[in-house]
Amino acid sequence: MRSHRVWRLVPLVALLATGGCFATRGDVRIVQNDVLTLRSEMLRQQQQHQESLTQTMRLLQVASDSLSRVGARTVSIQGDVRGEMRAIREQLLQVQTLLGQSQATIGRLRAELEARNNAAPAPALPPTGQPSGPPTASGSPRNPPAATPAPVDTAAMPPTGPGPNQLFTNGMDQLNRGSTSTARTLFQELITTYPTSDYVPDAQYWIAESLAKENNLAAADAAYAAVVSAHPTSAKAPTALYKRAQLLLRQNNATQAKQLFEQVIAKYPRSNEAALAEETLKTLR
Repeated sequence: MRSHRVWRLVPLVALLATGGCFATRGDVRIVQNDVLTLRSEMLRQQQQHQESLTQTMRLLQVASDSLSRVGARTVSIQGDVRGEMRAIREQLLQVQTLLGQSQATIGRLRAELEARNNAAPAPALPPTGQPSGPPTASGSPRNPPAATPAPVDTAAMPPTGPGPNQLFTNGMDQLNRGSTSTARTLFQELITTYPTSDYVPDAQYWIAESLAKENNLAAADAAYAAVVSAHPTSAKAPTALYKRAQLLLRQNNATQAKQLFEQVIAKYPRSNEAALAEETLKTLR
């Protein structure tokens, strides 16, 4: 009886087992479909992210190229501006040179006036031999007693010879002709004879220039230094100090040249030479 009951239960167990198997396969298919759908969605999102990233990289590259072009243009503009500023400063120095020539022309005219004044005739003396005073008893005219000449103060007399304007003009003429030694002699005579003249700083400066033209760099440096030390507030002082620095550069002494360029900037910050010194220092750093 028991065996018969077991065999009767076998179909039922088989049916239950078969039904359970069918349910599990359906669930697996659903899960598989979900997995496939999830994978497709992930792939699609990855592709979108990749495209967004690629587009972002392209935009960054475009922006980088634009910045590079702007930077290059900025550098070019800065270089152009610096070049133009340097050209303007050089033109200002040329204008100063022309002004100096105009002053030399004015000095030449003043020298001519000084020469005419020095050549003015002496005042005429009263005629001699004429009778003066009442006649004597014999009827002859009485001669006045000889007057004693007044002492002359030679220290108060102005120096004879050409004046400072004429000496400076003659010195510039000789320098322009290439006669540096003669020009230097005239400038030195001006300094010695008229030490308080307004032409003394210029004369000292052109002495230095004449020595520089002769390539006597040591003597030229000392003459330029004399302009700065003896006449620090003159118009030629910043130029003389700048020329000293240039002389040192010609002798490959960049260290001391830098110091002098810095002195030009510190002592004469508003001068054209200070601006040129700043530009030169940028090239030396």
